[in-house]
Amino acid sequence: MFDTIISQITPPGIGGVYIIRISGKKSYLVSKCVLGKLLKPRYATYLKFLDVNKEILDQGIAIWYPSPKSFTGEDVLELQGHGNNFIANLLLKRILKIPNIRLANPGEFSKRAFLNKKIDLIQAEAISDLINANSEASVKASLKSLNGDFSKNIFKIVSKIKKFRVFLEAKLNFSEEDIEINIRKNVLKKIIKIISYLKDILFISNNGILLKEGIKVVIAGFPNSGKSSLFNLLSKKKSSIVTNIKGTTRDLIKNNIYFNKNLIKLVDTAGFRETKDKIEKIGINLAKKEINKANILFFLIDINKNKKEQLNDFFNFIKNISSKIHILLILNKIDLTNLNSKITQFNKIDSIYLSIKKKIGLNIFYKYFKNTLKKFNNFSNESVFISRQRHIEEIKLAINEMLLAKSEWKDNENYEILAYFLKNTQNYLNKITGLISSDDILNDIFSNFCIGK
Repeated sequence: MFDTIISQITPPGIGGVYIIRISGKKSYLVSKCVLGKLLKPRYATYLKFLDVNKEILDQGIAIWYPSPKSFTGEDVLELQGHGNNFIANLLLKRILKIPNIRLANPGEFSKRAFLNKKIDLIQAEAISDLINANSEASVKASLKSLNGDFSKNIFKIVSKIKKFRVFLEAKLNFSEEDIEINIRKNVLKKIIKIISYLKDILFISNNGILLKEGIKVVIAGFPNSGKSSLFNLLSKKKSSIVTNIKGTTRDLIKNNIYFNKNLIKLVDTAGFRETKDKIEKIGINLAKKEINKANILFFLIDINKNKKEQLNDFFNFIKNISSKIHILLILNKIDLTNLNSKITQFNKIDSIYLSIKKKIGLNIFYKYFKNTLKKFNNFSNESVFISRQRHIEEIKLAINEMLLAKSEWKDNENYEILAYFLKNTQNYLNKITGLISSDDILNDIFSNFCIGK
């Protein structure tokens, strides 16, 4: 069915060991040619790796995984030798001299595992997500997806839809009045339940996106209010220039940090003010666009400068941003006043008095920040899993189908049309797990994997 493929599955370079994986029907021939014999299945055997002249290239561990009990579902041979890139390349070249063996494409081992039904598409993607995970939380979530947690949730909803479709078949095949009354009574309840299940999975999936891509925190405010100082404080290094000159920050300054086990995509922005400077104007416009992409906004004002005017400008500004963005107003530089650090509210917006320079009230700020992050991780350890944007889109399409089904049923109570919407919903969910897929989608997904996976 497939060519036999080979790849080094460990990073190239000097290290403790290299691992070369061969998958396909010619794997047994590699064992005979390079090792001189066939191996006992799933046992680590220490022996010599031989070149075409039967001279020793290296020696190490070899493991034979006959089909179907292997990662790809095919015959697989893995060779583990001394971690020298030159030796690994010699061994690769030697094996590639065997006819009908070629280098693997990126993600081809995982793609074959999917095509051979060893894993579903969500689990295949979780392998890549686990390799690229950049926080403790995303590692744990990727492992749960790899273990099938996300898939199980999708399969549960698909199972309920299947049962619902069977339920409808009773109406289409039998017309007794008592069945008719019973079905009409329960159909709407079943539609609403499925919509609820889909919205729950969408909520958890959105949180999975945050785990994977990070929570975006934008620092904004008026000039010289302490934005860059807060950025440097959270970054634990001097990334932004701090001066008493207005308009110092003109471009977006970004840094990824880890706070309370979360990946935070931190952004420092230009201060908001009226200016004739063309470059600064560009920076201010960039800042406004970046704020609308934020999950959390820290907006700073200098408590010593026209407090009422700044607050008025602040509230006028936030009228134009999404209500989904969590906003914290920071009233900075209380060290120059007689005020104490505290949390309060202005017009229902959370506000903190502090001094970044003198580090007054930072304990209150950090505690608040941690509690805010919990709102973006509002799920139990049992339900968290990594998801991707394509999953989100398919779930949204499924929800839309069910909402149309609900509206149509209320208006017409047409069983055939309802069955049509249920089938579409099921198909959208099946695209997530790969039960329905196209070559273009598969090529797009697996081409982003590293070579060796």
